Order: sequence, then structure tokens, then C-alpha cells
Amino acid sequence: MRRLTFLAAAMAVALVASAAADAALKVGVVDLVAVTNGYDRTKDANADIQVEQANFKAAAEPKIKVLEDLRLKRDGFNKGTKEWQQLDDQVLKARAELNTWMQIERIKLERRHQEVLLDMYRQMTDAVERMVKKNSIDLVFTKAFLEPPQIDVDKAVGLQDLQKRIVGQRVLYPTEVMDITQDVLKILNDAYKAKKKATADG
Repeated sequence: MRRLTFLAAAMAVALVASAAADAALKVGVVDLVAVTNGYDRTKDANADIQVEQANFKAAAEPKIKVLEDLRLKRDGFNKGTKEWQQLDDQVLKARAELNTWMQIERIKLERRHQEVLLDMYRQMTDAVERMVKKNSIDLVFTKAFLEPPQIDVDKAVGLQDLQKRIVGQRVLYPTEVMDITQDVLKILNDAYKAKKKATADG
């Protein structure tokens, strides 16, 4: 009885495996560069970065001027004199404070940009997941992974070109992929526009 049960279970597993093997693998591809460039939030984020950089520059200018004024004042004395040495100490202190401040501000800027980029990437992957579920896709590649695109070996000119095309292939099966780049981009932009409108209305 146990042997029959085991045999039946084994046959069931084999049938499931066979059915899975026979099912066509559905592959999608997304051009992350095109999505990033076409995403409306990217334009706003770039504008924010320019404003932040301008603010950083504006905040740094008076600090830099203080340092330059100290240098000019120091250089008005002969090097090695007591006055020159006292002012040189102030120059060193001002330079160290400026460098520390600039380093901290740059780290804060980079951290904010990193948070925005990571959030955007997560939104992209969420949009990809929606397309995966909608179209029953099994696997999604980035276009960069498939670069150069699926190469047409029939268009090879000469032996060397054919060899190059064959070696350059990234995916041998399936050769047909669904490009969901524009679909992902539409999901992102529609959601972002709705969010901006809700914020503006609120």
C-alpha cells in the first residue's frame, strides 16, 4: 500500500514537472535609463538638486570670504612676525572649520539624494511588479543586461561578424521578450501626477 502511495505521489510530481516544463516562459524587459529619464519625478528631483547646490554655494561664499580676508590680512605682515603667526593660526582654524562644514553639508546633500533615488527605484520595481502580475510575466530583465539587444544572427556579414553576434547573445531561450518600459513609465507618471495634484489641492 505504501509502495502504491509513493508511486502515485511520484507520478503526480512528474506530471507537474512535465507541465511546468511545457509551459512557455514569459520574459519582460525594462529600460531603466529610459524610465528614469522619462519619470516626471526625476525632473523635479534634478531641479531640487540644483536649488540645494545653489543654496550650498550661497552659504559657503561668506565663509570662504572670511578665510580669504584673513589670508590677505595675514599676508600684510612679514612672514615669521608675531602678527603674521597669530593671523596664520586664525587662517588654519578658519580653513579647518570651513572644510569640516563643507564636508558635513556635502554628506547631508548626498544622503538626501540617495534617499530620493532609492525611493524612486522602489517605485520602479513596484510598477514592474504590477506589470508582471497583469501580464503573467515570469522573469524581467533590465535592458542593460540584454545589451546589445537580441542579436539577429541572420544579418551577419561574414564569419567574424557571425561569431561576434553569436558570442554577444545574452539569452538563447526564449528569444521573444515583452518590452514593458513604457507601461512602467506610465504607471509611475500617473501616480506621481496624482500625488502632486493631491498635495497641491491639500
